[in-house]
Amino acid sequence: MNLSSQGSNSLIWYSLEAFLLFIPLILGFLFFFRISARFRSRLIFPFDWSSGISLKKVLTPFRLQGGLRFLALTFLILALARPQKRLGKEKRIVESIDMIVAFDLSKSMEALDFSPNRRTVAIDRLVEFINHRQDDRMGLVLFSGEAYLSVPLTLDHKLLLTNLKTSSNSALEDGTAIGQALAVAVNHLKNSTAKSKMILLVTDGDNNMGSIDPISASQIAAGFGIKIYSIGIGKKGRVPFPVTVEDGFGNKKQVLQYLTDAANDELLQKISTYTGGRAYSAVDQSLMGKMLSEIDQLEKSKVEILNQSKTVEVADFFLWLGIFLLFAEGFALQSVWRKYP
Repeated sequence: MNLSSQGSNSLIWYSLEAFLLFIPLILGFLFFFRISARFRSRLIFPFDWSSGISLKKVLTPFRLQGGLRFLALTFLILALARPQKRLGKEKRIVESIDMIVAFDLSKSMEALDFSPNRRTVAIDRLVEFINHRQDDRMGLVLFSGEAYLSVPLTLDHKLLLTNLKTSSNSALEDGTAIGQALAVAVNHLKNSTAKSKMILLVTDGDNNMGSIDPISASQIAAGFGIKIYSIGIGKKGRVPFPVTVEDGFGNKKQVLQYLTDAANDELLQKISTYTGGRAYSAVDQSLMGKMLSEIDQLEKSKVEILNQSKTVEVADFFLWLGIFLLFAEGFALQSVWRKYP
């Protein structure tokens, strides 16, 4: 990403109405110094010990306390006004695309050929991939026997990652509806105005559910200029995966079942090639990270963003200064300015 800035720095106040608090503050302190001071207790000496000294010019604890309190409240009001430092206009050239991640939640994703299982490894690698593309708008489609849009296109990657990490197929019919997942993703991406649009399909199985054929879904995607990149997860051959079964007494336990070459690499290749994308086969868990890194390098589109201004909140400075002065006043009243009966 290339970043350049232009324009001068300036300080702005976001909540100007907070300055109205200065009216009661000033009136209160005029009363404090002008009127209430007349009714304070005084120690009267029978002789003129202060000859030649103007009492109005003496810096007393009473005046110091009032001054500290006035300054503290002044800084707190300034903090309430939310001062912000505007760093000027920015010109940003970013490499970004609109992307939907279609993630398989079928039970076979719990297979143990990856450690600890396919699902966990896939999510970990996707988290790294998403964190590396901060300027992309991304969305999330989750599917097993059915598919639904979990997160629409957004720059809030924290929300997307939370939904991905907590995803579950407990409310979905089991199976692998690849065509339906692609259709949901295409339906959400088709109105995007981004120069580059992409679907990242992550699955370990063959299409066996849903009313839409994956090839038809890929043809629709191609018509909207959407590329599909596919990653088929899982080792070849016979691999174990845990399932929960219930015995005749109502007790539940986990047993191992076995899959044999569940992923249809040929189908994924056709889906991706038709749209101008690529298909990958992650037969080893270390390969998935490498594949996502390659996709990261392939799919980037430069976008220039002009007239963007960056603002930084600076209220903390006034807030902490006001709090410090209040603590200083309180400490002084309990030590050097402490009143004795």
